[in-house]
Amino acid sequence: MSSGVPLMKPTLDGKRNAGLHLTEHGVHDSLRFGLCKVKENLSMVHPLENSEKHFLQNEEAARLTSLRNQQGIHAPMRLAIELKATRSIGRLPFLESSGLSTASLCGSDETIDFTDILGLPEFDERNLVPHVVMERKFGDF
Repeated sequence: MSSGVPLMKPTLDGKRNAGLHLTEHGVHDSLRFGLCKVKENLSMVHPLENSEKHFLQNEEAARLTSLRNQQGIHAPMRLAIELKATRSIGRLPFLESSGLSTASLCGSDETIDFTDILGLPEFDERNLVPHVVMERKFGDF
């Protein structure tokens, strides 16, 4: 019986040969193909990297699956509709949205992470003239 929780088994996202052109002896031919930089072609270093990279998506999927198992299909669908509505709230270009309603629906307002302390770049203090920003948006300036 499946619990409905997504698997956390790591998979290899990267290339297996790391971009090397191997000869019949299993060695990269530098004279024909040039010097290679293996470090640039590697994409995964550790099996936990894939899990950490997709942690928030896996946590959200597990939460929605648990919600579906407990309350039925309507609960995750309603939550998805509410999230879509809160993410599409329009603001003027010189007024940034704090995303408080989205954070409260996702539950991220109850945790403290580095963005709460250091802040995000889109919330930096800027002295923008609203008229100039609107003219630039509409192509008048």
